[in-house]
Amino acid sequence: AVLLTLAMVLGMSMTSFAAEFGTKTADTASLTVNGLVPGEATEVSVYKVVGWDAAKSSWKLETGVASTDVILSDKPVTINWQNFVDKRTSLTRVATANVTDGTVTFHGLEIGAYYVYAGSEKTSYNPMGEAVYEYGSDGLMKPADKTINAKGSTYTLTKAFKGENGTATYQVVERGEVVPFTITAVFPSYDKEATDRTFQITDEPTGMKVTGVTVKVGNDTLNLSDDTYKLVSVNEDGSDGDEITLPATEGQKVRVRFTSTYIGTKNAHAGQTVTVNVTAQITDADTFSNTASSDKGSNTPNVNGKLGSITINKYDENYDAHKTNNNLLAGAEFSITPANEGATAIKFVHVEEKDGVSIYQKATAEEIADTNITKVTNIVAKDGVVVAKGLDDGEYKIVETKAPAGYSVVEVPNVTIENGENPVATANVSDTKLHSLPHTGGIGTTIFTIAGCVIMIAAAGLFFASRKKSDNK
Repeated sequence: AVLLTLAMVLGMSMTSFAAEFGTKTADTASLTVNGLVPGEATEVSVYKVVGWDAAKSSWKLETGVASTDVILSDKPVTINWQNFVDKRTSLTRVATANVTDGTVTFHGLEIGAYYVYAGSEKTSYNPMGEAVYEYGSDGLMKPADKTINAKGSTYTLTKAFKGENGTATYQVVERGEVVPFTITAVFPSYDKEATDRTFQITDEPTGMKVTGVTVKVGNDTLNLSDDTYKLVSVNEDGSDGDEITLPATEGQKVRVRFTSTYIGTKNAHAGQTVTVNVTAQITDADTFSNTASSDKGSNTPNVNGKLGSITINKYDENYDAHKTNNNLLAGAEFSITPANEGATAIKFVHVEEKDGVSIYQKATAEEIADTNITKVTNIVAKDGVVVAKGLDDGEYKIVETKAPAGYSVVEVPNVTIENGENPVATANVSDTKLHSLPHTGGIGTTIFTIAGCVIMIAAAGLFFASRKKSDNK
């Protein structure tokens, strides 16, 4: 228990000091870098580009630095930090750190100017640097602690689709289902002189319609207002359209536009994680796609998915699974029900007849409530093949409710739609032909009736003939 306690204390101590490197002394300076994306592993490195030659009381260029990078006078007056991006490996690195808490401080820096590199797998930052000195009241130069606010130049969006199990793994869904998507980004920072202070995140659904949006910046969940953000449509040229209310129409882009009031002029939200949770209803019966984009990022992450389907082939009694020329029977009807206990037959909407295939799709709740739309529980294989689309993964019970003329209904085994890239199930159904039965009241009965009458007449004739002979005697 004592060892465990000590380990916990040491672990906590390491965490609390993980964002500080070097040793702070009276004759050295410290440089703090803020505005990094919290929770994102970021490499931060410090390179010395200008030093102070105390013996000559003059500035000097450090290794790898050219006169075109820095213009020297009595102090560094002009430094082009952009020049150091491509030559970073040739500079003198004095410190480096890997941080996740959004800020880091480097201690023990000598008087001079330092280029700072910051980057992660998701976010790159503008070139930055600072001179860590100042002049005292006596006119002498002395070390000074400085702070840099990192400015992201590429804010990489990430998008995930979360299924029922809460993970972002591939998952088959059903038509009409409302599914959640999560978009994450980082709130940008702006130069003091910046006049274009904008920030927006756009969600583009395909085969879906957006039903809900929530926005969170840092730990704060924002309410839709003039002080935070607006939801707007997107014009064909990419510009903002009118404000919209949800649910949106099918396939309509929905943009989260942060207001100028919320962005402000003091970079109050710079570096904070932005989380946009989107819910969307699946409207297509085959596939869906959802794409995210932003004016502060060039990438467009997207999530693709599929819906399940069942194909039912109706064959005659001579069906052979090893043959490819089996005879199809027209006109059979089927119902499909999830195999779980208490489930009811699925309602479908007829889509079309195409190349001898009857196509149906699962009805959404809105379609079921719409009395102007025809819904059926029995789907018809008009020419022998019927496809039911828009189904979730899982096991289904198929019942033949009506057989083609001259055939009897048969029992159909359950089928299963597997979760994955190919969510398709097939049922091959072979019907039994009805046997012909003899007609009743036909010629067979007539013959026996006539024969019976002939026998009776003959018997009567013999009877009377016998009596006549007896009387003559």
